[in-house]
Amino acid sequence: MKILLKQCGPYFLIGLVLTVLFYSTGYNRNWSFWADQELTLGYNGLLINSGLNQEFIDHPGFFSIHLIALLLKVGSFLGLSDINNITQFNQAPSMFDAMRYLVISARHAALLTTFVLISSVYYVSKQIFKSAGIALLVAFLAFVSNGVFYHFTATRTEPIAFLFLMLALYYFISSYQNTSFKKYLLLQLCLVCFFCAALNKAQILVLAPFYFCWTTYFIPNTNLIAKETSRNIFFAFLAALSYAILLYFYFMQSTGIGFLFNVALVSFFNLLVAGIALKIQRKNAFLAIAGFNACYLFAFLVVELISTQINLGISIFGNIADPMRMLGFLKADPSQIMHPENHFSASASILERVSSLLVFAASPLIETFGRISSSTLLIAFIVIALIYQRKSLIKKEWWFSCFSLTSFYIVSLVNKFRYLDAPQYRIFSEFFLFTFALLLIYKMPQRLQKRTLGILIFLTLLANLVPYTHYYNWLIRKGAHPFCQSDLIAYHQKMDIKRIELECTQPSTER
Repeated sequence: MKILLKQCGPYFLIGLVLTVLFYSTGYNRNWSFWADQELTLGYNGLLINSGLNQEFIDHPGFFSIHLIALLLKVGSFLGLSDINNITQFNQAPSMFDAMRYLVISARHAALLTTFVLISSVYYVSKQIFKSAGIALLVAFLAFVSNGVFYHFTATRTEPIAFLFLMLALYYFISSYQNTSFKKYLLLQLCLVCFFCAALNKAQILVLAPFYFCWTTYFIPNTNLIAKETSRNIFFAFLAALSYAILLYFYFMQSTGIGFLFNVALVSFFNLLVAGIALKIQRKNAFLAIAGFNACYLFAFLVVELISTQINLGISIFGNIADPMRMLGFLKADPSQIMHPENHFSASASILERVSSLLVFAASPLIETFGRISSSTLLIAFIVIALIYQRKSLIKKEWWFSCFSLTSFYIVSLVNKFRYLDAPQYRIFSEFFLFTFALLLIYKMPQRLQKRTLGILIFLTLLANLVPYTHYYNWLIRKGAHPFCQSDLIAYHQKMDIKRIELECTQPSTER
């Protein structure tokens, strides 16, 4: 019993802290603050519970929607509300009360996913640092960071996608630590998790190269050495055939720029797998490519098949099969560089276009250093630690530091193609700063590790949670009511629009 409490205690502590913070702040206030995403996901959860297909195909947030659908069923079972399908929603006495319930249910999904995410950080940190105390500090540093904390205050599709992506990276690294047939099973699990991540957030496909390159640091140069096979010509033919089959498959799925993107993605993975195979001197690079391509195609078909069957026979793999379809969602905000009204695309002057492009290129730096945030603090720590540990760092670690900082910048820049100010995407870019900072902390004595983590947590809290900052306002759900003045109603086709419009004309505390 004592051992069980010692093992489970940290998870109870994480759950307790998150739950108390969630219910003691504004979890049920201003339901319409960021209601565009929370309300949309909740509404699609109603559709799922009604035996209908989801209408939201932007990301498409598959697992987030099904989680919220499950929470709505649980809430109905516990008697918290009678609303768990679209018919019950449209028959509710007050549409505003019904929508508020949807948003609050969606916010509980944020609580659950944050708990899983922070608990996962604790578990991995415990395996690395071999100390529950240090692992807890790492977990809470992850929680208060810009990228993660935002998703505690607003339900988005990124956290579940990020969790699947982390599983994919874990299985990818693990596949190189086995010589038996198990390595192919682990590789298959990696690619299934990868497509599951894309099924919740198709943007993962664009960012994937940075994450999978990141894994190469943790794959040793010589590992499980085996004899080199002499059948290079046969395996070269097998690799070329698997590559051609995969490209033909994508040719049937996408066209134009979308097909070229898929060619680039598949080619990247083939080069990466071949490079790793040569690096670890374990097996024929051509055989590694053939095995990877077979697993890649199988994972795509399995995840699409299962998700399609769950979705009543209709595939929502459109943004995965043809990632360039995501460009259709770049029309939402004039601040986007690719928006038709943007100064970059509207100006006829080359000088003005270059100026606009430079402003866009500088936007991640302005966001990072224009005001203090967890990103600023992590970069400052990394620079100071690199200077302090410069004599003990090997060449590989210097290269990894350059890769981490560069990846943070490029991923931040890619994320800004949709929105210049998008806090929900910082979870993807801060990953590189956070993991490299942990690598530097790992090299410190244990007492210094605790002090460093404690100082970083304190400074991050000070920067993000003082009154009147964005993060403080998000935590207490402070904001104006945008719903009745927006065009959100039209996006929810099976809602009773007339009742909602009528209620929007009436005096209400929500307005």
